[in-house]
Amino acid sequence: MTEALFLLALLLALLATWVGLYMTPRWIRRARVLRRLDPGATDTDDDAQFWLSRWARRLTESSLAREDYREIGEAFHVTGRSPERAQMLYLLFCWLVPALVIVAGFMVFGVLPGMLIAAAAFLVPRRTIRSLGHKAEQQQNLEAIELCHLTRMLMEAGLSLERVLRLIAVQGRPLLPALSVRLDRFNRLMESGAERSLALDELGENRNIPVLRSYVILMKQSSQVGAAVSQSLDQIIDEAQKMERHRISEQTNKIGAKMTVIMMAFMLPALFILIGGPAMVSIADSLSR
Repeated sequence: MTEALFLLALLLALLATWVGLYMTPRWIRRARVLRRLDPGATDTDDDAQFWLSRWARRLTESSLAREDYREIGEAFHVTGRSPERAQMLYLLFCWLVPALVIVAGFMVFGVLPGMLIAAAAFLVPRRTIRSLGHKAEQQQNLEAIELCHLTRMLMEAGLSLERVLRLIAVQGRPLLPALSVRLDRFNRLMESGAERSLALDELGENRNIPVLRSYVILMKQSSQVGAAVSQSLDQIIDEAQKMERHRISEQTNKIGAKMTVIMMAFMLPALFILIGGPAMVSIADSLSR
């Protein structure tokens, strides 16, 4: 009976994952298209008419999960997810799947292992999402260096900033896969008639991407003052490369410390056995006599 319940909970978890990752975005797009085709629809209608999306929005806006979702939502936003998709993924991976895993853990393994499984089910998804967001920030920070190179080259050719970022977003996507999502958002804002300063503020809103933020500040100053940006971009590139070399050296030192711990944990016992083993055998033989 317990095995059947465990398999049922596992199947429900897989079904929830499939619905959240593949079917829900299609349903949301379909509802959005149908609402736009409906002449009686108003702007106050919700984008996500789907019931699961309504639950996700209510959960993230409630006092129970508002603070928890704030950090998780920022991590999803860094990876390029829309707010609706971020709410759906938060509901799926941080609440629905852990709930199914907890029920299966208590039914199959008992109380004490079930409590450990419950703690892991709530902590592991959140730590994984935060880790993915942190890696995305590091990747975008590295890609911002290439963005500075491309911007300097194209602006020296006489192109405007809007034309430069539009060209980079279209043709530089293989070089800037993570940063191209932000560039697409900037281009959409500019095409909708937004001011350049507001679009640049939205582009560099994340303070954990220092190279991109310095790039945005420089572009705003150049648009207001009208100064050349080539030398300033070179300074940003040099400073970013110095910071990257410093980060790599720190990681190298950490790897050396980790290797020392591994050697102490695995090699020293083997050396003690190899060196002290014959002596221990001799002592044991002498005592046995």
